Amino acid sequence: MDAENRVVLNVGGIRHETYKATLKKIPATRLSRLTEALANYDPILNEYFFDRHPGVFAQVLNYYRTGKLHYPTDVCGPLFEEELEFWGLDANQVEPCCWMTYTQVRDHIIL
Repeated sequence: MDAENRVVLNVGGIRHETYKATLKKIPATRLSRLTEALANYDPILNEYFFDRHPGVFAQVLNYYRTGKLHYPTDVCGPLFEEELEFWGLDANQVEPCCWMTYTQVRDHIIL
């Protein structure tokens, strides 16, 4: 794929590069609807900037790439949920290998 099909996402100061087609894999989400008309697009840098948690975003982007959402154990459950909500994703999509850890951390915080 050529450069015009790539997109740069600057999340919390960390630059991530992927293909536009990758972001279309999960419809009706913030990333699937990116356009250069959005306020967070910088035409000089040719990138989108989001002041969000870059560590959680790495898992979000991998979800688009692989179809598998993993829970990063270095963040609390509510922060993870807040980030997923921002990106338009559902926490119920967390992979079975991470589900128990995620729900234990989440439920412990809620109690």
